[in-house]
Amino acid sequence: MKFHLARLALALAALVSADAWASGPALPLASEQLFGLPPEQTVRRLLSQLPQLRIGALNNELAGAEQTKLAAGPGEWTVRGGISQRSVLEGDRYREQELMLERSIRWFGKAGQDRALGEKGLALALAQRADAWHEAGRSLMQEWFDALKVQATLDQLKEQHTLIKQLRSIAELRVKAGDGARLELMQADTELRRAAALIEQAEQQVYQALTSLSTTYPGIPTPQLAQVPDPRPMQLRRPDQLTRILDDNHELELAQVEAQWYGLKAKRAASERMPDPTIALRAGRERAGQERTIGISVSIALPGGARNAESSAAYIRAQMANERVAQVKTKVALAAQRAVTEQEYNYQVWTSLRAVEQQSANQAHLMELGYRANEYTLAEALLSRRLALEASLASQLARIAAVAASARVQLDAHAMWAID
Repeated sequence: MKFHLARLALALAALVSADAWASGPALPLASEQLFGLPPEQTVRRLLSQLPQLRIGALNNELAGAEQTKLAAGPGEWTVRGGISQRSVLEGDRYREQELMLERSIRWFGKAGQDRALGEKGLALALAQRADAWHEAGRSLMQEWFDALKVQATLDQLKEQHTLIKQLRSIAELRVKAGDGARLELMQADTELRRAAALIEQAEQQVYQALTSLSTTYPGIPTPQLAQVPDPRPMQLRRPDQLTRILDDNHELELAQVEAQWYGLKAKRAASERMPDPTIALRAGRERAGQERTIGISVSIALPGGARNAESSAAYIRAQMANERVAQVKTKVALAAQRAVTEQEYNYQVWTSLRAVEQQSANQAHLMELGYRANEYTLAEALLSRRLALEASLASQLARIAAVAASARVQLDAHAMWAID
């Protein structure tokens, strides 16, 4: 009954995910049901605790501070004061005072450009954090399925070891009964030691994989092979899946926002070819207060070659950023094509290897029965069992690879683990 309920829940989850793909914005999927991944809330907590994501949050705050700074502008009020003494030849001496209040001002739309630059800088920081989040999700998913693969290898080797022990027991009984050659017993012992060595190697790989997971993502649950479902065929046509991935891609969005930011900086640098003026209000007392002066002064720097060079450099950087957008577009399109193709290819490989696994298992079982009936030699039975192990292991690894490829497509399409 529980098995049927589980299958019903999985079918309902698949229908929900298909509807989410076929209409409007993609909704988060029940990844723990469809792909054997950790629960959504657990993944979000783990990703938010990563150093690179915490740095991204601080970078957002830094961008906000830079935005406030650009909106305020570089100009500050400056107060200047002075006291002097005037001496008239063969006359009196007078004490004089002077006070000035000055500040540079941004003109020709520079203040608006700075505000736009600050807003785009904040958008750039948000895009950087979104891209870092997506890449962190990819890394977690990769390590998760790698751990499942080494676990599958270990389980298959343990099962193989158990079957070889059974064959060895039969060989030992035959030797004791005088019905078998000691060479067969030696062959069984050799194969048993070989299987034990492979198990030790696989156990070390499992330990390293799980240690890496728990160290990088503290509190992550242990991957369980039993929770990984069988792969499912593609629910959408390849062009539709590619469109989903390319329409909302953090890497491409980051390159585009960065190009826009460099474009604004180039425009701002071009405006600096005309220096900002400094306006000063001046008040003074001369001849001990007999004369009072109030005035205004304007000063402006004469532009030199450095400003033109900086403007040219900013324009070149903007052009480079635009070229990077074109480069990233090609890279993202190829990556999306590869992800969708691998999903389809891995599913086909798994279906083929599953059939080979079943056939090899049947052959190995018949060979073992034949060996028990003294129709085949132990060497033939061991070879058949080894081939069955290879076929079974290849099928299990292909199954995990197919599930991982489907999960990767969902992740890249932001149908799961999306930052927003």
